[in-house]
Amino acid sequence: MELSDLSVLYITDNQSSKEEVSEILYESVNKVFFSQTIEESKKQYFKHSPCLIIVDSAFKDKRTINFLSDLRKDDIKTAFIVLTNNQENQYLSELMELYITKYIVKPFTKDTLIIALNKCMEIIERRIYSNTKLSKGIFFNFQTQSIIKDDISYILNKKESLLINLLIQNPEKIITYEELEYYIWDKDCTNAALKSLIRDFRKKTFKNIIKNYSGLGYKLNLE
Repeated sequence: MELSDLSVLYITDNQSSKEEVSEILYESVNKVFFSQTIEESKKQYFKHSPCLIIVDSAFKDKRTINFLSDLRKDDIKTAFIVLTNNQENQYLSELMELYITKYIVKPFTKDTLIIALNKCMEIIERRIYSNTKLSKGIFFNFQTQSIIKDDISYILNKKESLLINLLIQNPEKIITYEELEYYIWDKDCTNAALKSLIRDFRKKTFKNIIKNYSGLGYKLNLE
């Protein structure tokens, strides 16, 4: 899969942002569709079935959150990128639960968006094929948000699901304790709660799936 295969729905009512982002998209992806309102976005989504939705919003209310949440009820494969100038977004934790691939705070560079598009391409490809191999006989199924171990399926709870998605999307990166608290608990987490989450997830998969880097954080450790 290449960037040039992507079809993108870009949602914004900001003309200056639209011009800047559109130029990058036209150079990189296959098709770009635009909308300014939620109602228009719904029509474009059902008409064109984009594989990526870019939301450019200040998130002054929950309309955009509700729209994306409604899509996620039936569509787990479409990737989401968020562009925003809201540095203290009160809806961030809700966005993370919708498996946002990239959350970009303005201003940003062209390279930042290109990197995000490439990450989306990788994620979309994984979701199309559904199962991500974690170890021999152990897989993560994105569509059902479950672990398949020796042909038995184990449904993940919300925090376990957020954890594995964050790790899989950043396979070469050590996820810091602070990042885990931010994305999974919205900055409200105890050390005991984090250790309990890691311990329970290891029981559903295998002992060494998540490696602890003392004083830093955790990293995915596939066998």
